[in-house]
Amino acid sequence: MKKIFLSITLFIFVKTSLAQDTYSPNVAFKWAPTGLILGDISLQAEYSFSDKHSLTAKIGIPVTAHHTFQYEDKDAVFNMKATSFLAGYRTYLSRKKHMLGLYFEPYFKYVHHASEGTGLGTLNGQTVMMNFTNDYNGVGIGAQLGAQFIIGKRFIIDLFFLGPEINSARNNFKSVEVTNTIPWNSIQAQEAERDIRDFINKFPFVKNNTTVKVDQQNRIVTADFNGALPGYRIGVSFGVAL
Repeated sequence: MKKIFLSITLFIFVKTSLAQDTYSPNVAFKWAPTGLILGDISLQAEYSFSDKHSLTAKIGIPVTAHHTFQYEDKDAVFNMKATSFLAGYRTYLSRKKHMLGLYFEPYFKYVHHASEGTGLGTLNGQTVMMNFTNDYNGVGIGAQLGAQFIIGKRFIIDLFFLGPEINSARNNFKSVEVTNTIPWNSIQAQEAERDIRDFINKFPFVKNNTTVKVDQQNRIVTADFNGALPGYRIGVSFGVAL
């Protein structure tokens, strides 16, 4: 009886060891902390359906991020939130294990980004408070190179880099002066428009395709962009393989 028990134990140990040596995960769940910079919690999933190929998906759940920009050489504080979705088709360049090594991945993405902020400006010599809102929607395609590592058979590090993309984007920016209730005069309107143009000019590709309008009666300046917008995807995610 004792010999039978030892034989069964040895058989189970050998089979377990062989299974660990040949273990190749098919599913992974990951989180990209870099998404917090733009205002979302980026949750990712990957499903491997062959030795070299897998499908990937990412959803971005909105969370508030705080950033400071310069408006008239003063700090303007913005709160940002983003909702995003990405789907990709990943091809690994190594055949050693599923979801391991260098890869190439074309992808499709959608992003909705909303932000609001406040800042101080000067109109006709008077210091005024400005409220800002911005709404961005973009649909794009891209392709990236990356490398994925599996540590201890379960822990995953996914490093994605060299990811150029092109987006069809729409962006609406609005600035409202809230210090006063009377309409702007012509000098104030011209200064407000110039300040917004100077602010927009800090962002490449957007500045040359933006339409700026001034509403003197309601003390509002709007800047609308609609067109192609290049981008670049880079970051890292961590997760577990199943």
